[in-house]
Amino acid sequence: MALKAGDEGRAQKSLYRPENTAFLATLRALRTRAGLTQGDLADRLGRSQNYITAAERGVTRLDGLQLRDWCLACGVDLIVWAKEIEQALAPAKVKRRGNPSRPGPMW
Repeated sequence: MALKAGDEGRAQKSLYRPENTAFLATLRALRTRAGLTQGDLADRLGRSQNYITAAERGVTRLDGLQLRDWCLACGVDLIVWAKEIEQALAPAKVKRRGNPSRPGPMW
Protein backbone atom coordinates (compact mmCIF):
# COMPACT_ATOMS: atom_id res chain seq x y z
CA MET A 1 0.00 0.00 0.00
CA ALA A 2 1.58 3.29 -1.05
CA LEU A 3 1.46 6.06 1.53
CA LYS A 4 2.09 9.75 0.98
CA ALA A 5 4.21 11.67 3.45
CA GLY A 6 2.01 13.06 6.20
CA ASP A 7 -0.82 10.60 5.55
CA GLU A 8 -0.24 8.44 8.57
CA GLY A 9 -2.08 5.19 7.93
CA ARG A 10 -3.95 6.41 4.84
CA ALA A 11 -3.23 4.95 1.42
CA GLN A 12 -2.62 7.26 -1.51
CA LYS A 13 -5.47 7.26 -4.02
CA SER A 14 -4.64 4.77 -6.77
CA LEU A 15 -5.28 7.41 -9.42
CA TYR A 16 -2.14 9.23 -8.25
CA ARG A 17 0.08 6.20 -7.67
CA PRO A 18 2.82 5.52 -10.25
CA GLU A 19 1.51 1.96 -10.63
CA ASN A 20 -1.59 3.38 -12.29
CA THR A 21 0.47 4.12 -15.40
CA ALA A 22 1.34 0.42 -15.71
CA PHE A 23 -2.30 -0.51 -15.15
CA LEU A 24 -3.48 1.77 -17.97
CA ALA A 25 -0.68 0.65 -20.30
CA THR A 26 -1.70 -2.98 -19.71
CA LEU A 27 -5.31 -2.24 -20.66
CA ARG A 28 -4.14 -0.58 -23.87
CA ALA A 29 -1.68 -3.41 -24.62
CA LEU A 30 -4.42 -6.05 -24.30
CA ARG A 31 -6.53 -4.21 -26.85
CA THR A 32 -3.75 -3.55 -29.35
CA ARG A 33 -2.35 -7.11 -29.14
CA ALA A 34 -5.84 -8.37 -29.94
CA GLY A 35 -5.70 -6.24 -33.08
CA LEU A 36 -8.63 -4.14 -31.93
CA THR A 37 -9.18 -0.44 -32.39
CA GLN A 38 -10.91 1.46 -29.63
CA GLY A 39 -14.05 1.37 -31.76
CA ASP A 40 -13.81 -2.42 -32.21
CA LEU A 41 -13.48 -2.96 -28.47
CA ALA A 42 -16.33 -0.55 -27.80
CA ASP A 43 -18.56 -2.56 -30.15
CA ARG A 44 -17.65 -5.82 -28.39
CA LEU A 45 -18.44 -4.30 -25.01
CA GLY A 46 -21.59 -2.51 -26.14
CA ARG A 47 -20.07 0.80 -25.08
CA SER A 48 -18.96 3.97 -26.87
CA GLN A 49 -15.48 4.61 -28.20
CA ASN A 50 -15.33 7.54 -25.76
CA TYR A 51 -15.72 5.06 -22.90
CA ILE A 52 -12.68 3.08 -24.12
CA THR A 53 -10.63 6.26 -24.48
CA ALA A 54 -11.63 7.42 -21.01
CA ALA A 55 -10.78 4.02 -19.47
CA GLU A 56 -7.37 3.90 -21.18
CA ARG A 57 -6.60 7.43 -19.96
CA GLY A 58 -7.73 6.68 -16.41
CA VAL A 59 -10.63 9.13 -16.52
CA THR A 60 -13.15 6.30 -16.18
CA ARG A 61 -12.24 3.61 -13.68
CA LEU A 62 -13.12 -0.03 -14.25
CA ASP A 63 -14.51 -2.28 -11.54
CA GLY A 64 -13.63 -5.97 -11.39
CA LEU A 65 -16.43 -7.13 -13.64
CA GLN A 66 -15.74 -4.43 -16.22
CA LEU A 67 -12.06 -5.42 -16.20
CA ARG A 68 -13.10 -9.04 -16.80
CA ASP A 69 -15.34 -7.99 -19.69
CA TRP A 70 -12.45 -5.97 -21.17
CA CYS A 71 -10.11 -8.96 -20.95
CA LEU A 72 -12.60 -11.41 -22.46
CA ALA A 73 -13.39 -8.99 -25.31
CA CYS A 74 -9.63 -8.94 -26.03
CA GLY A 75 -9.45 -12.75 -26.04
CA VAL A 76 -7.75 -13.28 -22.67
CA ASP A 77 -8.90 -13.97 -19.14
CA LEU A 78 -8.22 -12.19 -15.86
CA ILE A 79 -5.36 -14.55 -15.04
CA VAL A 80 -3.45 -13.45 -18.14
CA TRP A 81 -4.09 -9.82 -17.21
CA ALA A 82 -3.04 -10.39 -13.59
CA LYS A 83 0.25 -12.01 -14.62
CA GLU A 84 0.96 -9.18 -17.04
CA ILE A 85 0.25 -6.42 -14.55
CA GLU A 86 2.30 -8.18 -11.85
CA GLN A 87 5.22 -8.47 -14.26
CA ALA A 88 4.92 -4.79 -15.14
CA LEU A 89 4.92 -3.83 -11.46
CA ALA A 90 7.74 -6.18 -10.38
CA PRO A 91 11.10 -4.62 -9.64
CA ALA A 92 13.61 -4.94 -12.46
CA LYS A 93 16.11 -6.89 -10.36
CA VAL A 94 15.42 -9.02 -7.34
CA LYS A 95 18.45 -10.18 -5.36
CA ARG A 96 18.33 -13.53 -3.64
CA ARG A 97 20.34 -14.55 -0.64
CA GLY A 98 21.78 -18.01 -0.45
CA ASN A 99 22.08 -20.55 -3.24
CA PRO A 100 20.62 -19.05 -6.47
CA SER A 101 19.93 -22.52 -7.87
CA ARG A 102 17.56 -23.35 -5.02
CA PRO A 103 14.20 -21.62 -4.80
CA GLY A 104 13.61 -19.79 -1.60
CA PRO A 105 12.30 -16.58 -0.12
CA MET A 106 13.37 -13.36 -1.72
CA TRP A 107 14.54 -10.48 0.44
